[in-house]
This record gives sequence, structure tokens and C-alpha cells, in this order.
Amino acid sequence: MDELDWIRVIDHSQYLCRSWQKLYFPARVCRYIRIVGTHNTVNKIFHIVAFECMFTNKTFTLEKGLIVPTENVATISDCASVIEGVSRSRNALLNGDTKNYDWDSGYTCHQLGSGAIMVQLAQPYMIGSIRLLLWDCDDRSYSYYVEVSTNQQQWTMVADRTKVSCKSWQSVTFERQPATFIRIVGTHNTANEVFHCVHFECPEQQSGQKEENGEDPGTGDTSLAGPRSPMADKVGRQQS
Repeated sequence: MDELDWIRVIDHSQYLCRSWQKLYFPARVCRYIRIVGTHNTVNKIFHIVAFECMFTNKTFTLEKGLIVPTENVATISDCASVIEGVSRSRNALLNGDTKNYDWDSGYTCHQLGSGAIMVQLAQPYMIGSIRLLLWDCDDRSYSYYVEVSTNQQQWTMVADRTKVSCKSWQSVTFERQPATFIRIVGTHNTANEVFHCVHFECPEQQSGQKEENGEDPGTGDTSLAGPRSPMADKVGRQQS
């Protein structure tokens, strides 16, 4: 209120953040708002393009100062981004399309034994679940593991399915923890040497789709199915 006594309402100094930040804290009366940058991965300057402040009646939950989201925050509109992985379309993994994919497009992939598929959220969230759609236009199965991080340096494994044959929709739940980066690493594919993922969401959204571990067929467009492998098998090898 007086530029002398300051109350810290947000502390993201230990997290890597990008683009739009949606920040919530308990309502309080204020006149001045001070934003202090503490790190930039490129240079020594902190940049802000736009700033808004408001009061909201929207219900939100905070845990350790971070939002516990109920809606999918791994979306293009929420400024999430795929920062590792091969795809014909940069953010095909996050565009929400779980119907229009085939042998040549609509998925993101990486070569087994090299690289990963990595998603960066715009800001840290308290996350306890994710959901994946593995490419399922034929009868192949995959194995994989999932890790989360807030800084790309220290990683915590939240799912280990390296010894499980997995197909189609995958539901992953784990102890809620801060996360900005989610890394999906494929370890096996019964058809070839590439791991393919069609859709990613975080946290998991309620859906009629159930997890598949070698049971029922998925939802892919099988009209183009044939004896060859997906185009990204070739792309993945070139990228690796």
C-alpha cells in the first residue's frame, strides 16, 4: 500500500517459466505490485510484454503456492509447448485432436534409445496425473516411462511401464508434485524402433476412453493402414 512494506504473493524464482503466466493468490487490498525477475536462460535481462491484475470469483486451489489445475493445462492456448520430439506439426501432441491421425501424420515420435518427447508447461503446476494416446492404427504395443521436472536438471520418474505392453489410451497417476517439464521416453515398440504418441494432457481429464494394455483397439484412422510403417519411422531415424 505504501511502497515500504511488501508482501510476497508469488515465488517462482526456482522454476523456469515462459509466455503467459496465470497467477492466483488469496485476495488482498493493494495499490502497488512489484515484479522482480531472478533468472533468464538467455541473458541478464527480465522482460515482460503485458500485465493484468484483477479480482476473480473463480474457485482455485493452491498447494505450496502453486495452482492445482483441474482442466488440461498442456494446451496451445495455455502456452504449453513440445520442445523435444519429431512431428510434421510442431504441437500436434497438444492440439486436442484425438481422431485425425494415420500412418503419416497426427503424432509426435522419437527414436528408441535416443531422445524423448518433452512437453514444457508455461508455468509450474501441482500435477498428479497425465493421459496419453499412443499411436494405435495397427496391433503394435509400446513400453515407456515418464519423468517430471521443474528445471530440466533434476528429474523424478512418475511412471515406469518399461516392462508392460501398452496400447492406445494410457492413464498415469502419481503423487502430486510441482512440474513444468514432462518427459516421455519410449523403450520398446513391437513393430519398429520408434515411439509414437498422438495426444498428451495434464492433468488427466474425465473421458469415456479407458486405458489400453493390449486389450481393445484404439480410435485411430485405420483407413491408411498397410504393410509399411509410419512416415515418422523414417523421420525419427534421420533426426537421431
